[in-house]
Amino acid sequence: MTRLRGGPYVWITWLSKLAAGETQCQWAPWFRTHHADYQRAPSDFQLASWTAQHTRMVDLLAHEREAAGEGVFKEEQNRFRVRRPSGLVIAGKPDLITLGEDGAATVYDAKTGKPRQSDVIQVMLYMMCLPYAYPLYRDKRLQGRVVYKSGDAVPIPAGAIDEEFRGVVTYYLDLLESESPPSRTPSAVECGFCDLTAHDCPDRMDPEELAEAPEMPI
Repeated sequence: MTRLRGGPYVWITWLSKLAAGETQCQWAPWFRTHHADYQRAPSDFQLASWTAQHTRMVDLLAHEREAAGEGVFKEEQNRFRVRRPSGLVIAGKPDLITLGEDGAATVYDAKTGKPRQSDVIQVMLYMMCLPYAYPLYRDKRLQGRVVYKSGDAVPIPAGAIDEEFRGVVTYYLDLLESESPPSRTPSAVECGFCDLTAHDCPDRMDPEELAEAPEMPI
């Protein structure tokens, strides 16, 4: 049963999609920030397939970096929670973090789909939060790298985490933390990828509503 959280809680992927403009309905991540144990739309075989592909990508990447002589930290080893002065908790779980012999640290995220701006922002958010979560990274210049199934990769320099980026993050954290919810802006396409159900979002649209275009009499 849906319940209010003890305090606002934001998962990194909600924040990255919002900052990238890939989530148009700001109400949905706001709702997740303030509520827990909500009903979730059922997943399908595609999620299982994605999970298997992603796990394999991370394993291969870890073996590659280990073979290069780097220290490797995988998924659950990287899970973190950091807290804003206001009390809002930001949580995340980078796929891979490596440490080179020269002390350089790199945050990796593996993606099985097409490149999106949120992929890069997600890794930048990890880079911004990790030094606060783990003392190990406080004296290091973290860099990032998004790796795709195609073999393409997007490097992210440590300097990408500048004041302008921090300002954007602050804006969206303030929006999600606010006690006043944004307006719902449902669309058949976005609702099709949203895990909220009509139980909590009465404006949720059915993706099949746009499956067939009605005839226009001209």
